[in-house]
Amino acid sequence: MLRKLMLMSLLAAGTALAQDTDSLSSFQYQAAKAPVNKVVHYVKSNLDGTKRLVLSLHFGAPLQVEALKVEADGRYLALVQAQLDPKTLTESSLRSFNRLERGKPVLQMSLASDPGQRRLVASVGKAQMPVKVSHLPAHIYNFDLSGLNATLPYLKNPRADFDVGIVDPDFEFLRTQFKPDGGVQEGGFVDKGKATFRYLKDEVLDDIPTHRFEVGGPAFGNVKGTLWINAKDLLIERFEHAQPDNPDWKSFKLERISEQKMGKAAWEGFKAASIKRAAGLLEAD
Repeated sequence: MLRKLMLMSLLAAGTALAQDTDSLSSFQYQAAKAPVNKVVHYVKSNLDGTKRLVLSLHFGAPLQVEALKVEADGRYLALVQAQLDPKTLTESSLRSFNRLERGKPVLQMSLASDPGQRRLVASVGKAQMPVKVSHLPAHIYNFDLSGLNATLPYLKNPRADFDVGIVDPDFEFLRTQFKPDGGVQEGGFVDKGKATFRYLKDEVLDDIPTHRFEVGGPAFGNVKGTLWINAKDLLIERFEHAQPDNPDWKSFKLERISEQKMGKAAWEGFKAASIKRAAGLLEAD
């Protein structure tokens, strides 16, 4: 009888551990707190500063963000457009384009959520790659934490610990097993579990008041990194981690270099000018 009771207890514990979790109580969505008509420019690189690109995030409306990536001194461009769900503060739709400099952007990947379910479906070519989300809010690390960035202003207490879930492409699967015409393919996108953000202290970083957090948890293989949140606008000031968000990098550093007010028309003009410059550079090459 004792053995049976112990077995039932272990099974119950295992079921509890397998249950979906969330940290939504750490956030409170309020449209008035959203960064709107604002661009924040970052440099993305390895921790040692190598392999640099410029990442410009445009916050056009609450829970809406566009990311323009400029590589090779302006020659190659990529664009990611994302919308987040106000209930889950998770990317609910996303579209990623490259080859903007060629004049005909190519859709690389799209992402959509199943209404009412903790499930995202990434589409590449004719293939669909579903992933079940174990922890909310959830964000795509390979999106340079831009989804997380858009939600940080909604933290109830920017000096308190919080958690988020991480989902990401499985780049080894995509390299070795992915079939563009293969229909539904489990394993192309994966749930990496919970990322933990533990408040350390307030810190002045390059004359900017920030809140400093230690970043770790199962999503990062329990390897520790650091996040600095700008104390004024509650957007990322700097992020450093040994875990890269893309296999083309060895590690991950994101550092803010400037910001400016920019409405939709000005943002479209900024993108058009970036494309024109890139096309000119390629032609000159």
